[in-house]
Amino acid sequence: MKYLTVLLVAFFSFIKCTNAQSPQNPTDSNTVADGVFTHVEVEASFEGGEAAWRTYLRKNLNISKVSALVTVPRGKKELRQTIIVKFIVDKEGNISDVSVENPEAEPNCIQEAMRVIRTSPKWIPAKQNGRIVKAIRHQPITFVFER
Repeated sequence: MKYLTVLLVAFFSFIKCTNAQSPQNPTDSNTVADGVFTHVEVEASFEGGEAAWRTYLRKNLNISKVSALVTVPRGKKELRQTIIVKFIVDKEGNISDVSVENPEAEPNCIQEAMRVIRTSPKWIPAKQNGRIVKAIRHQPITFVFER
């Protein structure tokens, strides 16, 4: 089977809110438990920017392994799977709490998308009101497999 992978990287704007305020209490709409921000003024970013992030993904996604495990359904020319990976970038730039927002997607694609995020090098942390904060990121990764 031939395969093709397309990475849709909504790097800086997948979750973005300007003029977000610092939380006054744990139930502030910009935070979840443990002071993790859902909306920030400056998003966490990959060292080197969007181009470096795409390069990292291209080099580190094991497409041949996933391709060997995924079957394009009969009668179809391609199978497209977009995995939305959710993770936290902490104040030191470490990645944690990696999960997917669409667990019904193809399991092998989910596993590979989560693996590549977990093994990512440190990020530049998010900022809110001039302070470095923990923040949630959402990263769509689209796999396209062709017959």
